[in-house]
Amino acid sequence: MSYNTNTRIVLKNVNADKIGTIFIEIAFHHKMTKDKVRRYISTGQRLHSEDITKGKIKQADRTKKIRDIVEKKMVEVKEKLRTLELVHDEISPYIYDQSHVSNEFARLTVMELFDEFLKYQEAEHEPLTVKKHKTLQQLLIEYKTSKKITTLHVDDLDGKFFKEFTTFLKRTKKHAPLTVNKYQSCLKAFMQYLTDELDLNPSAIHKTFKKESRKKSGGAKVVLLKEHIEKLLNWETDNKRYDLVRDLFLFQVFTGIRYSDLENIGKSHVINNHLVFTMYKVNKGVSIPLHVEAVRILKKYNYELGEQVKTLQNYNKDIKHVCKEAGLADTIKSLKIVLSKKVKDDDQLWTLVSSHVGRSSFITNCLISGIPPHIVMAFTGHSKLETLSEYMQIAGNMTADAFKRFEQHLTF
Repeated sequence: MSYNTNTRIVLKNVNADKIGTIFIEIAFHHKMTKDKVRRYISTGQRLHSEDITKGKIKQADRTKKIRDIVEKKMVEVKEKLRTLELVHDEISPYIYDQSHVSNEFARLTVMELFDEFLKYQEAEHEPLTVKKHKTLQQLLIEYKTSKKITTLHVDDLDGKFFKEFTTFLKRTKKHAPLTVNKYQSCLKAFMQYLTDELDLNPSAIHKTFKKESRKKSGGAKVVLLKEHIEKLLNWETDNKRYDLVRDLFLFQVFTGIRYSDLENIGKSHVINNHLVFTMYKVNKGVSIPLHVEAVRILKKYNYELGEQVKTLQNYNKDIKHVCKEAGLADTIKSLKIVLSKKVKDDDQLWTLVSSHVGRSSFITNCLISGIPPHIVMAFTGHSKLETLSEYMQIAGNMTADAFKRFEQHLTF
């Protein structure tokens, strides 16, 4: 993002006697937005405020020596700005600031610095975390292209950039609030890395950025109820791939595990009729009792579900096909669940099913069957009760249902 520059002298730190220090002010004018950024260089010379008018020192014998020193300093500043612009093909506050810093990373662009950030992430974090940051890098490239931005420097990552990038994620990429929040968090992690590891971004401006709310607008999640699961169980096919997809998806429905965990399930994870493993996403250990149908599926594939997952390429697409063939054609209007306002009443259920629906269906059916929320949380690895609020809305009035069971228990 290139700038034009203007220089002038100003009097700062004026005391009670109206004597202050002469500074050279560099005003950077953004060529597109017309925003101004200023930098000040002290000349070390002091002068009475009445001896400066409209950015110039009055012509007088008493000011001659000071004028010579200040003019020499002004020439040096202008020459430095010209040199920086020739070297970098543009000038900006960031380029100017970094010309004073003896830091090997100071002259790198944002995208070059992001490559360094990814190396750091690969050394310190899990592959799933690195994958998120790589996606953010691609989004930043797409944003630059859409805005016709040639180069991004660290000082361009200000509040205005954050808002415009957020708008790009929401309107251009059409990401949901949860996804926008995720990539905003990745951007802030990158800027924190600049601050902590590279001694750049000293103002830590990213701490003032307000992220998008993680709360989804428009209602609850898509879930499969008992009648839908029964259709999947009863559906028959001669296609081995679709049969495998149906079984894997049902395993998710009966255990609530994510796809990232399904990829790793093997015989060693089955202990005392429980599925025992550490969740990949949250690094939390869980022990999930195995439903009889889940055991059947494990035995069918000799317990090595992870190996079966690796043979598939379009799991989510295939799940939709399986659900359609199994007869999950209910229109949204006819279902007893509240969905996002973006979903049309005449949309059929199978069009909305994805891998994660297996997890949401497990949680909801656990709650419907009367398993207390805190026990469900132990199965799913959730740490906050409010995370289950949407599922509880679909499951119905849990408080009333629980009290009915209490009354039945204490009927004399």
